[in-house]
Amino acid sequence: MTQPKRVFIKTYGCQMNVYDSERMADALAPAGYAPADSAEEADLVLLNTCHIREKAAEKVYSELGRMRALSQARAARGGRLLVGVAGCVAQAEGAEIARRAPLVDLVVGPQAYHRLPAMVARAEARGVS
Repeated sequence: MTQPKRVFIKTYGCQMNVYDSERMADALAPAGYAPADSAEEADLVLLNTCHIREKAAEKVYSELGRMRALSQARAARGGRLLVGVAGCVAQAEGAEIARRAPLVDLVVGPQAYHRLPAMVARAEARGVS
């Protein structure tokens, strides 16, 4: 039996983001993703943040620095960590996120959470050689 893939969703900002994180977890469950307790245990990390709260948006960029180190360590062991940014900050700053953090595999705004499993599958496929 294969191990389920694991997703860690870190939520910043408003109360709506907490609800949206639950929606993302629910959307990914049929695709075989089970919740992880930490980024270190995860195959996929989603940083879900609010664009309105400035500190929350800046925390994402800080957290992406930590994710870069985690991703590099995983790659050194022959593994892969997918990293995504979600929420209204992703919707508002998608191009800026891609420019500032090339390690980000996917950017998804609230209106596209129903497409998250397909987006993750495409990101997984891009990494297969």
